Amino acid sequence: MVKRFIWDLDGTILDGDFSKEEELFKANLSEEDFLKFNKQRWDLINAYEREYPRYNKKLLSDFLSIRSGVMISPDLIDKWINYMINVNEVIHHGAVEVLDYLNNKGIENVIYSNWFRETQVGRLKKTGLDSYFKEIMGAEHYMKPMKEGFFEACSPYKPRDCVMVGDSYIRLLAKLITI
Repeated sequence: MVKRFIWDLDGTILDGDFSKEEELFKANLSEEDFLKFNKQRWDLINAYEREYPRYNKKLLSDFLSIRSGVMISPDLIDKWINYMINVNEVIHHGAVEVLDYLNNKGIENVIYSNWFRETQVGRLKKTGLDSYFKEIMGAEHYMKPMKEGFFEACSPYKPRDCVMVGDSYIRLLAKLITI
């Protein structure tokens, strides 16, 4: 019997306007550094997520700075985390109804996200969705698709009692196939 749904946040429950990140970087970097960093930002984030099992502000700062050739300080990482709480959000059609249904059935809902918990908690509070979730796991623990993170998101239940819901199964499936 399913006891817990484990939800990805972005692309599954919410769609944030991440183009707003550009405003943050424009305001905090020189024009030259902004252009250099911005054109490779998503590739660098994806590379970080492939290389490291969790997010760490200092490690992310060092990684982005070295790989991009632009100084991305830990302070700028902190600004980024806080700034992203206030992006414009769209709640996916039907998400509230599904969460209501599951909560009424006594099934727990948790978020397991590949970004900092602080940002995701703030975004969920801003949209009024925070009360639907028993727990919000950020990538400070483990990033998806780390099976250790999946096990942690399942706890205290067994994986067979949990359902993972997300918008991309390719990387997740590759890792979970070994469970």
